[in-house]
Amino acid sequence: MKTRTAACAALLALAAITSCSSDTKADPAACKAAMKEQFAEAIASGKEGSRPDACDGIDDKTLQKLAGEVIGDETGKELEKSLDDIEASIDASLEDLETAAP
Repeated sequence: MKTRTAACAALLALAAITSCSSDTKADPAACKAAMKEQFAEAIASGKEGSRPDACDGIDDKTLQKLAGEVIGDETGKELEKSLDDIEASIDASLEDLETAAP
């Protein structure tokens, strides 16, 4: 749970970083993909993220939108996984109760 919190904090910090001006064409899809990759790494290792190079040239408003989408998508997946784990645990407990009855 702490790593998920750290990952969310890292992406929120990323979203707060001001945009850097760049002459290259910004690619929001590439930026979002890089942020997803960084988010997965943060969950796995607890490593704090920073603004991916793929996000250079993305304006602040778009960057914050992308970060929000990544956080929403990835935490939604984690929540769904947690709920599935809870459901499996409850099912296993109910099976134990059913087989224990005389």
